[in-house]
Amino acid sequence: MNNTKLLFPFILAISASCASKEGGENTEAGFIDFSYEIDTVMVDAGDHFFFLNWGLSLSDVSPDRKYLYNLNPDSYLLEIVDLDGLKLKKTVQLEKEGPDGVGAPYYRKIQVLENGNICLFGQFKVNIVSEEGKLVNTIDFDQIKIPNYDQKEEEKIGWNSVLSDEGKLFASTLANVDYNKPAKGIVVIDLATDSINYIPMNLFHELKQFEIIHQVGNAPGIYSGESTYLRFIDDNLIISSSAYNEVYDYDTSTDSLSHFSFKATLTENEKIRNFPNQVSSNKEWADAEKAKNEQVSFQAFFKIPEQNIFWRVSTDKDRMIADSVVLKQVVTFFDDDYKMLKEQELENFHSSKKPFFKDGMLYSFINLEDEMAFIRLKPTITYE
Repeated sequence: MNNTKLLFPFILAISASCASKEGGENTEAGFIDFSYEIDTVMVDAGDHFFFLNWGLSLSDVSPDRKYLYNLNPDSYLLEIVDLDGLKLKKTVQLEKEGPDGVGAPYYRKIQVLENGNICLFGQFKVNIVSEEGKLVNTIDFDQIKIPNYDQKEEEKIGWNSVLSDEGKLFASTLANVDYNKPAKGIVVIDLATDSINYIPMNLFHELKQFEIIHQVGNAPGIYSGESTYLRFIDDNLIISSSAYNEVYDYDTSTDSLSHFSFKATLTENEKIRNFPNQVSSNKEWADAEKAKNEQVSFQAFFKIPEQNIFWRVSTDKDRMIADSVVLKQVVTFFDDDYKMLKEQELENFHSSKKPFFKDGMLYSFINLEDEMAFIRLKPTITYE
């Protein structure tokens, strides 16, 4: 087993800024017709009990869409599901200690690469294991310093991170370990050459206004903020957030950043801050979270492979029933140039945190009496 510690002692190249262009408002819609059918399928676990406590938030689907990998962060048991047969394929026990040990970091996400390796993303470290549970690489981003940039001691790479499917490119926010300060931009590293590009962005400063901190005295605070999505599609890094109806597209081959904003008709276009940023009681925390969660929220962009168009789901307040809010779900389609093609409300469907397309259908996780199941949406898309 080749266990290589990548500490990036030398950075061969750097781009502290990139070409940038504004895409304007891509607001035209109505170029496609969209209808769908829905069914629900169960996954056969045999005599195994799936770890479902985190709603599959520590899971990922292989790039070929054949297998789903789900990590139990307590036992470090990796569950591998055959998505064609809808049954458990096998489990793999990862080691916490020893030469193959991966038990130190608190893991935020996992990602499966084209070669079958599984990436376990800690705060400032990525452990990469084979499907057999052998430690292949450890990438320690805490050691990276950006040349020609006045990097502060508290600024670290690796807080919100993603790898390209083939494992060549790594992208992350340049995060601040002090929660009182937002990230300043995005870092993209070519792992084959150790070259690094730094892309300053104001997005994270803008998102800072939507954070809520529950602080009592000198005790550790509870923090909640908006989601930021990083995703590689081909050679492009797609960056968006849950708070704004927009997307940033960074072309790694040309070192250029494009920004596109959209104008929705079925939802609001951005969150507003109608809640306090700091609270000191459980009631104040619940009230602030309720006010924020009643507003629009955007999920990540991803492509429908068979159609070669982008799909994104958003939620927003539909109506109130007594003191409870009823949310609606809206799907929006975009072409390769981020032109809006269609907005439509989804009925009788619930989009989970990590949906994925397989064989032309959208799979969305649902827990049915502690059993793994998926609601499947089969779209029919025709061009006018």
